[in-house]
Amino acid sequence: MQSLSAVIVSLDGDRRRTLITALGSQGVMMTREFGGYPALDPLLKATAADCQIAVIDLVPDTETALNLVENLSRSDPSLTVMVYAEGSDPELLMRSMRAGAREFLMHPLSGKALQESLARTAARLESSQIRKAAGKVLVFASAKGGAGVTTLASNFALALRQESGKDIALVDLNLHLGDVSILLGIKPRYTVLDALRNANRMDMDLLSTLMVDHDSGLSVLAGPDEYQPLNTVENGNLRKLLRVLRGRYAFVVVDGGSSGLGPDSESLLQLADVVYLVTQVDIPSLRNAQRVLSHIQKSEPAGRNVEVVLNRFDSRGGIDREQIERALTAQVKWRMPNDYAAARSSHNTGAPLVLEKSELSSALRRMAQTACGKSPDNSKKRRLGLFG
Repeated sequence: MQSLSAVIVSLDGDRRRTLITALGSQGVMMTREFGGYPALDPLLKATAADCQIAVIDLVPDTETALNLVENLSRSDPSLTVMVYAEGSDPELLMRSMRAGAREFLMHPLSGKALQESLARTAARLESSQIRKAAGKVLVFASAKGGAGVTTLASNFALALRQESGKDIALVDLNLHLGDVSILLGIKPRYTVLDALRNANRMDMDLLSTLMVDHDSGLSVLAGPDEYQPLNTVENGNLRKLLRVLRGRYAFVVVDGGSSGLGPDSESLLQLADVVYLVTQVDIPSLRNAQRVLSHIQKSEPAGRNVEVVLNRFDSRGGIDREQIERALTAQVKWRMPNDYAAARSSHNTGAPLVLEKSELSSALRRMAQTACGKSPDNSKKRRLGLFG
């Protein structure tokens, strides 16, 4: 957990010393302590001095304290405001959260609860730092296996490289059965697991030795070439990996596959600038997609930036656009045609389909053009690509 610093506001000397001791035991530095409820300006000056946390004691004046929490949260949204309460009153918890508090600490203070609050604070801070870096993280994920996520992510990344002319990284996060290297016809010496297992020395120098360049100029961090019975990734390691890549590449395309919606999905969703949720047009797939979409929409910032992708779309499939959007309770942004021949040929030869002329490659190019801020070629819009 990265180093954190805090300002404490508590009128009770004993409670204030308890907070200072507890936070100090977790490695949190004290920037300043207030023995009374200060005006907003002095508090903002104190928190502006490399401070990430403000702890506001609700005892003895709950109303004044909550007013301070609200004003502070509104004035500095990047700050994690924690409240320190006498007990676990559900109504007080809700009022605190509505005022803008991110964490609710109860007296007597539990070391485990404090540690969990600080871990969430560090995660939010790191996610914010990643989003402020130069590049963008674009995540492809699905609610159901076999939706074609890897095919779309790999070819989209290639198209994005060609359409933007910028440096693009493609990361295969399918830690069980990653196929990106097969689809692109490359033979990586190292994989994403080598990066995640060396997080303590992870930087761009290390990653540059682990990645392999495709002939197009796309940089690839491949998935394992052997089956890995691995269920989880250390969230901090994943954040660090994406932060380093985002500082080097204009776009980091992540093939999350079905693993992108597994135990570590929350971390990945927090880091994503855009989530492409891929589904096929059948009742089980649409049902799963709707459930996952509902969950993603509650996440920040991913909930504001979800684009639904219908893969292997066939207008003769019996389910029309209105029925699909009604089932998903969301609009569909993209539809990829059911170009089985082109996809099979690409899979068998290792020649990316986006490099050949096909309806599917045209749709992927329009998707990439939109992602990099170009006006998409809509000459076939009525048939493919964007839902107009």
